[in-house]
This record gives sequence, C-alpha cells and structure tokens, in this order.
Amino acid sequence: MFTRLNAPAKPYSLPLLLFPVLSGLLDPLYGVLAKITSIFWMPKPPARADTPRRRCRGLTLVLGGIEGPSQYNYEMVCAVLRSRYRGSVVRVDWNAGIPFVRSLVNLMHRRHKRHQALRLAQLIVEHHRSYPDSPVCLIAQSGGCYIVVQALEMLPEDVSVHTAVLLAPSISPGYDISVASGRCSNGLVSVGGPGDFFFLGLGTLLFGTSDRVFSPSAGWIGWHHHPPGFIESRWHPSWIRLGYLGNHTTSSSPRFIATVLAPSFATRRGGLHGSSGIGCS
Repeated sequence: MFTRLNAPAKPYSLPLLLFPVLSGLLDPLYGVLAKITSIFWMPKPPARADTPRRRCRGLTLVLGGIEGPSQYNYEMVCAVLRSRYRGSVVRVDWNAGIPFVRSLVNLMHRRHKRHQALRLAQLIVEHHRSYPDSPVCLIAQSGGCYIVVQALEMLPEDVSVHTAVLLAPSISPGYDISVASGRCSNGLVSVGGPGDFFFLGLGTLLFGTSDRVFSPSAGWIGWHHHPPGFIESRWHPSWIRLGYLGNHTTSSSPRFIATVLAPSFATRRGGLHGSSGIGCS
C-alpha cells in the first residue's frame, strides 16, 4: 500500500530546502499563467481514458483545484494513464465557471461545494451499483481535496472506495478526517510540502480554507489528527527528480503521480472475465 511514498529515513540537508522555497515563490506566477491559459485552451482527457471495457476494471476520478479545468488536472489524468493503470480515468469538472470568478466561487461558496460533493458521491455509488467488482480510486489537488473528503463522508455505509489521494489539500489542519478515511479500504493519503507557503499559507490565512477556516492549510503545515487508515506523507528531496519540488503547483507533477501514486491504484484482477457488472461478462 503506497510503498513508493516511503521517503528515505536519512534526513536531508538544509540547503535542499531551497528547492521548495524558490519554487514556492514562483507559485503565484504559475497560478496566474494557468488561469490565463485556461481561457484559451482547456484540453479534454483523451477518449480512450473512459470506455466500458476500462470501467469494468476500475475507475479513477480526478479533481483539480479552484482554478477550474486546466492543464494541471488534464496532466493528472494523463499521468494516471501513463502509469499503465487499466481502469477508466475521468476528470470531474466540479470547478467549471467563468474564468477568475470561478476561483472565488469554488473556494467560498459552501452550497456549491456541497452540491459538487454530492454529485461526486453519486458517481461513486452509481459505479459501485453498475460494476460491483470494479474498485474506485480518487485523486485531487488543492480545493478539489475538500470535495473528495465531503463526498467520502456522504457515501452509504455499504459503499467504499479503494483509496483516495489528496495533493496539497486546502483544508484546515484540525479538520476531522476520520469519517473520510473510514470510507477508504486501502487508505486515505495526504501529500504536502514546505514550499506551499503562498497558496496554502498566506492565501488560506487571508481568504480561508476550503472548509472556511482562516488559517494555514494542512497541505502546508500538516494535519493535527491521524486516524486509522489515514497516511500523511511530506515532501522529500528524492522527489525532485520526479518533478515535485515541494511547492503547490508541482504537487500534481505527472512523473510524480505516474511513478509514486498511481501504481497503487487498484483494478479488478482477471481482466473482463467473471465480472457481474453491466457489459463485463
């Protein structure tokens, strides 16, 4: 279970902290560029990412941050596919809307976030009913992490997911994550880094976290509580070569996701044979 997340036990030297610090200083620029780019170019996941054949094997749902559909969450989808994951990969566009305005709505509008979380929970339940042997995995970045956590809390007791990964979650450190982790049979994982001081430090201190607490986020300073089934992994310099520099925007590095995270996403063994799901026989 996420054995590739185990960072080397040897502590790293202080000069290596320059990577996340310098990268964190560039986060505002990357964020603005992503918003501008999304106005003119919103790439859609490839059609091969979601087919009935793949659904029989498994389903991974990808959620981006408050910026809206962007290159970042598009690359998250491609990274899961690049890992040779055999199930369907679907981007959930919970964050669509008018550019720039949607960022504020996605961060501050409680009813909108609850509605999108309910929609995500319904997607999970529908897949479970249609393909009972096909495991569901979730991966989200920043503001999308709160949608995932809320959706997990809304699931019926007889429905669970295989695993969920929270990249740089913009959730308050004191949030009770126990209910969400209890809905993950193979663990709920949170990944964060020391260079996320702009968006998850200053940003959520001034504008609030996704759960509307005015404080630094757990993705930057860590979580207060670690219930059973919850795994918190902090950035390590060994991930630099995989493109994750310890700041906010590179937490969705395609190489990092494809190499470290996605290989632990489950698919149903045995291909298409013997499934009781729709169209899987």
